[in-house]
Amino acid sequence: MNKIIFGGGFDPVHRGHLNMARIASKTFDADVIFVPAVISVWKNSALASFLDRVNMLNIAFHDIHNCRFSVSSYEYETGKEINYTYHTIRHFKEIYPHDKLFLLIGQDQVENFHKWRNAEEISENAQIIFLRRDNSKLETPNIDKYHMIELKGDMVDVSSTETRLLKKINLLDKSTIYYIADNGLYYAGKLKELLKENNYKRYYHSISVANLAYEIAISNNISHPEKAYLAGLLHDCAKYMGKPIAKSLMERHFKEYLDIPGWSYHQFLGSMIAKDEFGVDDKEVLEAIKFHATGKAHMSDIAKIVYAADKIEPSRGYDSSDYINACLEDFEKGFKIVLQANKEYLISKGKDFANRLTMQCFDCYLK
Repeated sequence: MNKIIFGGGFDPVHRGHLNMARIASKTFDADVIFVPAVISVWKNSALASFLDRVNMLNIAFHDIHNCRFSVSSYEYETGKEINYTYHTIRHFKEIYPHDKLFLLIGQDQVENFHKWRNAEEISENAQIIFLRRDNSKLETPNIDKYHMIELKGDMVDVSSTETRLLKKINLLDKSTIYYIADNGLYYAGKLKELLKENNYKRYYHSISVANLAYEIAISNNISHPEKAYLAGLLHDCAKYMGKPIAKSLMERHFKEYLDIPGWSYHQFLGSMIAKDEFGVDDKEVLEAIKFHATGKAHMSDIAKIVYAADKIEPSRGYDSSDYINACLEDFEKGFKIVLQANKEYLISKGKDFANRLTMQCFDCYLK
């Protein structure tokens, strides 16, 4: 039996990691053992705990139904902050004395392999394999010196840093995305701090909106469902900004909306925070945040989905299942149903909704 050892931070695991492992497993008909590091030799520290990273790996394996992937906590169990690869390979050589061992590494590690502690020993005890980035040049004597084998397949070009910063969240599996939000990791931890008022109730509302928006987008075959998730997650990020600061920022950045009631300021300022603090630059996501409370005429698909999800997410305290099912079946029709219901609710409660954005939204979609 062949065994592939795949070490790394996996902070978090993403489709780039899973793609490499899948190609390697298929090429050599091998089981892949993911070995998360406690602290990477090449990086300062992990941003998520070891347990969280192990949990995300197991969740990802379950999500893709791959029984040939497993996780080893060996490096954590040694009690050392830093474990060198040659120790790890020795360990698995002892456990699997009759199996052929492979060590799966990234292209950047191929070029630096000669710097690894006891590199010669590693290459003697395990066949080193790697996957080249698309159209990239790789000129290093390490390939021949350590008898490395290049895998054939397409690289999913993404880094864990990009996923931690919300840049390529679409390359995380759905269950991993949910785990990050539920446990306040990475970008979600930053949002949780912004929404810590009211015992984090607003944060969990944001998670619920994001999850529902994501499910609606997937159910309706929206091409980039992660946009709905992002907008849903960040839609209330300016909710607890103080009134004096909010008014000052509105006067500086959103003068054209000063006639809209103050209860809506958080939507405009939320789009600004999403861009400046979370690095979101997608226009559809920013627009969905910017008009999620009032709505407007001629909304994008993502904006409609987030508007509806915000009004009907399950934690709001009423039975919204019929509205949710309507949106899951057809988000365009569901959005109009939710919009009509919201209009009737506002009228019944005597709420002031006679601002130009909301009225334009009603006129556009509820003729």
